[in-house]
Amino acid sequence: MSDAANEELDDTFDDEIEGDGEQDLDPRADGPFDFDEVDLDADEVERIEFGPLVITPFDGLGLQLHGDPETGVVRALLAAYGESGLELALFAAPRSDGLADELREETIEEATQAGGHAELADGPFGPEVRRVLPMEGPEGEQLFHVSRIWLVEGPRWLLRGTLMGRAGMVEGEAEPADVFVEFFRNIVVKRDDAPRVPGELIHLALPQGAAPQG
Repeated sequence: MSDAANEELDDTFDDEIEGDGEQDLDPRADGPFDFDEVDLDADEVERIEFGPLVITPFDGLGLQLHGDPETGVVRALLAAYGESGLELALFAAPRSDGLADELREETIEEATQAGGHAELADGPFGPEVRRVLPMEGPEGEQLFHVSRIWLVEGPRWLLRGTLMGRAGMVEGEAEPADVFVEFFRNIVVKRDDAPRVPGELIHLALPQGAAPQG
């Protein structure tokens, strides 16, 4: 539980919400979960902790840390499988919902400004952003980077998953995105009680024997 000082900082950014009796479907009903919502000691499933992110690996999964090798700061985690990947990043969020909607709008605007295209679509975790960005190939040719972005809010945290490669080109849970949907659902978030501004990136931590790669 957070202390009074943490609550005061986070609540500064909260909006008053008056319920009207209608509730949207919970995009986190089947995960990802908050640490207080699960009992990780209740089973013998193999898991790996990257500080505030706890993931469940599976056969064939590759993991790569993105950060600063000199300082040891880890900004994101890339989970790769086959010809696809899912980049994970964790952010602080206010107690009330709304940050995900803001980030979706910002993502669409940034894509347009970069000469690309982005739009909202129904995804396995609520609204997702489908984005196409122009990029230059190794020989100067025009290529495009296609991705799907999941933004899911939990108790004072927001988890962003950017689906790339072949999985970023299909809809919903069609192959090969299905394995990443299941992987994302099994993530457990252990946000600390440090006061943070909503939208602030929460650094991950290195498991024993791992090193970040820029």
